[in-house]
Amino acid sequence: MLALKIKKEDLARGLGQASAIAEKRSTMPILSNILLETGENELKLTATDLEISFQGSYPAEVAEPGRLTVPARKLNELVRLLNDDEVSLSETPNFSLGLSAGQFETQMYGLSPADFPDMPVVDEIKYIDIEGPALAGVIDKTIFSVAQEEARYNLSGIYVEKVETEGAPFLRLVSTDGHRLNMAGLTTPDMAGLELTKGVLVSKKGLAELKRLAENSETLQLGVPETPANSLVARTPVSILVIRLLEGRFPDYNLVLPKGNDKHLLVDRKALLDVLKRISTMISDDYKAVKFSLSQSQLTITSMTPELGKAEEKLAVEYDGPDLAAGFNPRFFIEALTPLAGSRVKISFFDSEKPALLTSAEDPGYTGVIMSMKI
Repeated sequence: MLALKIKKEDLARGLGQASAIAEKRSTMPILSNILLETGENELKLTATDLEISFQGSYPAEVAEPGRLTVPARKLNELVRLLNDDEVSLSETPNFSLGLSAGQFETQMYGLSPADFPDMPVVDEIKYIDIEGPALAGVIDKTIFSVAQEEARYNLSGIYVEKVETEGAPFLRLVSTDGHRLNMAGLTTPDMAGLELTKGVLVSKKGLAELKRLAENSETLQLGVPETPANSLVARTPVSILVIRLLEGRFPDYNLVLPKGNDKHLLVDRKALLDVLKRISTMISDDYKAVKFSLSQSQLTITSMTPELGKAEEKLAVEYDGPDLAAGFNPRFFIEALTPLAGSRVKISFFDSEKPALLTSAEDPGYTGVIMSMKI
């Protein structure tokens, strides 16, 4: 019969990751639960939706070994509201969990742990080490442009591949929704050891959980095992994340990358971001375009929406090409500019109808492609 004490901070950290994976609504109620089981001086938390599985271990004072399952999101919500630094957990009859902290006590009904799916076995894997913040940053630069439409299944994930760049192996992530494309990547000293012979497609939810794990880890290990087939695995000394890969063929993104965009402007990233945010307040759901007007050393961004009105702002830029005007969805630029680290970005144009190319010298490996719109 499970009985232990654990720091609220450790429990809350584990529940934060695990509860995000557990299914909100499922034909299998057990998938809405989280599995609690004791180890040696630790509490293991496991969650799965059968596509993504997570297990984390957290230090605890274990009085009695045991395992049980309880609703993941409700337990997560409750623990975050507790005031005490220490939480006591104990198993009570009928697969229930007793929880106490200070003067607070509750009993939470659960389900039999025998019905909880087993964690995938991923022992025989060749891992490489990756800096957590660097991986989180690459995911941040690509995850927002995954297609939302379920019908576009081959665009509903992020394409992950290992490529050669300047003679060295490079991990690249690519996403597109058909209106824009974002590509970013990173390298690491042992990247050649990653067994990724061809590109794979990873779900948006899976990458979001990988990002959550990465941004809370100084380093983590990444691997693509042969068994279980079609999985991406990430682990730290105290946790493991197994993501089932999506099926489907990602389009050849090289065909989308603009060629011949020879009109370049350099602009302060934050200044452009602020202007776009202000201008976009004056667009509607029915009319999402703003106009970029380029002239010598100046970019003018204008919105005109019949039901709202007009907004315009001028911005000093480095540009010495011919006058040019093109329409764009400002949200696409806002979402692309926000995660970039560079203080300045370069936007390259061909003409008013072809896609714009977004790059930043301070964000090596990043490329953004944004389709133009009629104005």
